[in-house]
Amino acid sequence: MPKQIKKRELKKSEKAAAALSSVMMAAAVIFSALFIILIPDLDSGSESVQFAKAISAAAGYVLFVAVSAAAGVMSFIAFKRSKQMGDAMRAFFSAVSVLTALLSIRFMLALFFAGIDDQDMLDKIIGSGSYSSFVKNQAPSFACLVIALAVALFVGISAIVKLVKR
Repeated sequence: MPKQIKKRELKKSEKAAAALSSVMMAAAVIFSALFIILIPDLDSGSESVQFAKAISAAAGYVLFVAVSAAAGVMSFIAFKRSKQMGDAMRAFFSAVSVLTALLSIRFMLALFFAGIDDQDMLDKIIGSGSYSSFVKNQAPSFACLVIALAVALFVGISAIVKLVKR
């Protein structure tokens, strides 16, 4: 009869980091859904972004960035305690997710201020151009958001696998 190999128990910090990484994935999914709901307003080319949609997308963005940063820090702490490379990978990719999401902060601020109808702040953010041309020129910002969300999904799935296997 083959010998059963015992799996090492997860430490508290590893469990917390994996759970927070799973929450990060959930926040990414929520933010993606809120942003997809907002896209028809962006395609219209008008400055009238609905208040509720803009606030919910901005809140989803803030939630995603905050949870991603917390997951990265917690994964780094877990790595320092357990020396497991999976935790180091999750910490690195959580940091990548935060940094790529932060590259689109100007775009998210413009959406937020368009939603609350603060024209002065909107003009400061977008500069001399129009709002519709600003939105059309945000392809790199969209790409950064997509990368951040994809990385968050990858990190979340790896955390769930770690929790389920042990």
